[in-house]
Amino acid sequence: MARVTTRPDPFREGHVELTTGPVPLHYQVYRHLRDALAAGRLRPGDRLPGERELCDFYGCSLVTVRRALDELARERRLVRERGRGTFVTEPPLDRNLALLGSFTEEMRARGLDPSTRVLAAAREPAPRAIADALRLDEGADTYLLERLRLVGGNPLLLEEVHLSADRFPGLLDFDLANESLYELLSQRYGVRLEHAQETIEPIALPTREAELLDQRRGRPALLVELVAFDQDDDPVEHCRSVVRGDRARYHVRARGARAELLVLPNAEITTH
Repeated sequence: MARVTTRPDPFREGHVELTTGPVPLHYQVYRHLRDALAAGRLRPGDRLPGERELCDFYGCSLVTVRRALDELARERRLVRERGRGTFVTEPPLDRNLALLGSFTEEMRARGLDPSTRVLAAAREPAPRAIADALRLDEGADTYLLERLRLVGGNPLLLEEVHLSADRFPGLLDFDLANESLYELLSQRYGVRLEHAQETIEPIALPTREAELLDQRRGRPALLVELVAFDQDDDPVEHCRSVVRGDRARYHVRARGARAELLVLPNAEITTH
């Protein structure tokens, strides 16, 4: 993300008058910055003025400014870089765990610009864990597809997909950088994905994944493992994704008296 060092538009007003009363001063600063972000007057990459300059702009103390900035940083709207300043971040992309569909179509439906870079596309014998997930014999022929997913030219996630080579002959002959895998499975092979089991856990980025995702090694990320099932409840796809922790947010909606979401170490979330 390019860094913009010119003064963003909201700070050309001269100053903002904070009011005394029931609304805390730090919340008024937070709200002014939040509204500027929502209106697009502060854009990803913009650098905010320094803390003391913000104190002069709002007519408040350093503690007040820092509380407002800390809150926006917790919400991942800002990032504070030591020695460089405070910058506006790309907003996190919400993904609904209850929806199973094409990454490309999902991003386009939001008016975003997705793209895919194929890093590997090959046949390989199924490792034990993959074979178990896909209900194959260990060593059975599978397709390995490794793709880097980008939004607006910026890396979002790295995925590694395995599918049965016997079930989907000729799959690697298609343009897997530009065609939706799920659409190919549906239109070319008559396989419709109905539900999936997903496991999500936080990780620290290893070196290779960090380089591909344009992050520093050790930065927080999400490891998402998915097994997708077809209309006959047969496993179709095993997908392992490493998702940038600063760019994605997952949510799930639970219904019914028995619906319960437990946030526990190694908790598994099953979606239907």
